[in-house]
Amino acid sequence: MQISHPVKTSLFTVLYTIVSNIAVGLCFVPFLLLCWKKMRKEKAYRIVGIYWLANGLMNLPNFYLFEHFALQEELTLAYNLLSTPLLLLLFYYATSKKNHKTHILTALLLFIVLESVLVIWKGYSFRSSAMIIGVGLLLILTYSITGLVQYMKEMEHTPFENSMVFIYAALLFAYVSFMIIYIFNHIHSGHISSNSRDSFLIYYIGLLSSAAITCMGLWGYGLRRPIAGPYSSSSS
Repeated sequence: MQISHPVKTSLFTVLYTIVSNIAVGLCFVPFLLLCWKKMRKEKAYRIVGIYWLANGLMNLPNFYLFEHFALQEELTLAYNLLSTPLLLLLFYYATSKKNHKTHILTALLLFIVLESVLVIWKGYSFRSSAMIIGVGLLLILTYSITGLVQYMKEMEHTPFENSMVFIYAALLFAYVSFMIIYIFNHIHSGHISSNSRDSFLIYYIGLLSSAAITCMGLWGYGLRRPIAGPYSSSSS
């Protein structure tokens, strides 16, 4: 999820600038951690790195390049179209249970069909994008919660699973924040102007916290010595 630059005012500007810049900077760290050979072996972590790299690149124009160009809008629409399928693919590689893989793959295919139908029917604009984002938010929240619940049901965990629980928690935190913004911006659209600054700050706080939690999980996995476990995403 990505949003445009807000109107700036005094104290809010300082807080917003600090939070947003740290958030965008942290977005690139998971991708940089892929330089760790151990990390690159895991398909799920490659997807995590790509997802966060995309988030960082999508938010850079708000500060540096393309701020007043139509390219920003095109990039935003493309990101909104691809982010949910990418995360569903992450959930697919992260689980070891065949029935869960089948369920996630089915959801991924149905979501792609939904996207295709909406784009063909309404064209790809911010209006059709809002519908796609809404469904995507529900899917990511559902599978993030499912991942956390499955983790808590198990008594013993591999280093990969211990790392993934951070990523599930990070996505849950971020997407709850995004859902709040979505409700105010799309459902209570009449109040957008009065709440826009708060929405932007919530967005970047969610992004910052989520990126930081993700980095903690990946860093912890990288520091652990390889331990033979029943499953890792690279075995799929």
